[in-house]
Amino acid sequence: MTVYVLLGDDEERKLRGLERLRRGRQPQTFDAAEDGPEAVVSACGSYSLFGGGAFVVVRNLDAWNAAQKTVITSYLEDPFPETDLVLLGGRLGARERLLAAAKRAGEVHVFERPTGGALVRWLVDRARKMGLELPEEVARELALRCSEDKLRLLGELEKLVLYTEGGAATREDVEALCPPDVEANIFAFVDALASGEPRRALPPLEHLLAAGEPPLRVTHMARRQFRLVLRTRSLLGRGVPRSELTRELGVPPFVARKLEGQARAFEERDLERALALMLRLESGLKGRSSLPEGLQVELAVLDLF
Repeated sequence: MTVYVLLGDDEERKLRGLERLRRGRQPQTFDAAEDGPEAVVSACGSYSLFGGGAFVVVRNLDAWNAAQKTVITSYLEDPFPETDLVLLGGRLGARERLLAAAKRAGEVHVFERPTGGALVRWLVDRARKMGLELPEEVARELALRCSEDKLRLLGELEKLVLYTEGGAATREDVEALCPPDVEANIFAFVDALASGEPRRALPPLEHLLAAGEPPLRVTHMARRQFRLVLRTRSLLGRGVPRSELTRELGVPPFVARKLEGQARAFEERDLERALALMLRLESGLKGRSSLPEGLQVELAVLDLF
């Protein structure tokens, strides 16, 4: 029996690791957000229909509390010898007993998602292996449109390979085939406002509404973005170094870099005014205005700066 703990935010690498460990076996899969550890331990004691021990996978390990993790820790002290147990999660504290028990019983691997330039290089290399020429500037645009989500990026690369028939991808190809996700559109929306040209904010906003995003949710996300930018501006003003912004803000590194750029582009009074306007817009969308929802949002954008 071996236990494998795969941690970190690089879901693509964790899935590849899981597939290598599976070796053609049919997994018994559990979700820690829905299943208790007792069910997992029971599954570890079962046998495959084709002989040999079970292959048990637990996702979202972080959802278990300390007492639930203790059940698995106790199991690892005397595990079933023919069973492989794979635990997938974000992180385990350095002092957690489960982490120490997993290291004694098997292997612990941490996969951190590449960001920024490292992700662009990964994209270019992966595209080349798929037979696609992807210039760095095009890869950078694709990464932004997918909010640096590696799993989505792989799907978009497959679309580009088919579309270009193994040739070179252009920025126009990316714009035609790979629509920005919600987070990317929100960043584009706030970037446009930071430029002092609020009319540039209308296209990304229209993309969000056309994709079926409710105006109230779009407004809430925009307000959250302005709050993060204001918080980032405050941290930078206190001298917090770039390397600590990710932890202080509780966001991925690529988001922290974007927030830093936006914080330097806005004046504090403009951010406070934007937050106040978003609050009024939310109130209108909740019934205090008789105007159509889409029109309320557009008028608010034009009134921002």
